[in-house]
Amino acid sequence: MKRKLDRLLRIRALLEDLSRLDLERKIADTRYLEKAAEREGRLALATRAEALRLLGEEESAPSDSWLMRIADAEILSWKEGRIKVLAAEGRSAVQKSREALLTRRTERRQVEALLATAERAEEKSQARKEQSRTDDWFQSGSTREGGKRK
Repeated sequence: MKRKLDRLLRIRALLEDLSRLDLERKIADTRYLEKAAEREGRLALATRAEALRLLGEEESAPSDSWLMRIADAEILSWKEGRIKVLAAEGRSAVQKSREALLTRRTERRQVEALLATAERAEEKSQARKEQSRTDDWFQSGSTREGGKRK
């Protein structure tokens, strides 16, 4: 039984490790998305500011370059919004992975407790057997000595 519990403990530990790695990967992916959203937002602001600067400079000779900059800024803002949505989904996935990790950890600890209980029971059984052998030896010795005295 101890071998089965040891095997089960190893499996639970491996599953816990896999859950932890999955959680770490999802956290890294979510951080990457959050940073990408921030980059896109800063770039959109800079592009919009550049477009407004171009518009202010080109009052005498209007051109379409500022319109292209505004369009670029809108596209970057849209990308930022989309990436923020993906980051929010990533945060919920992180929460689910964290819960899965905690579940795996609880399962592993339960198996560890079972294994410790089984080891204590085995030690008690072994101690009882040794005590029984000792008692039997002393008992057989006293009958031997009793036979010699007669």
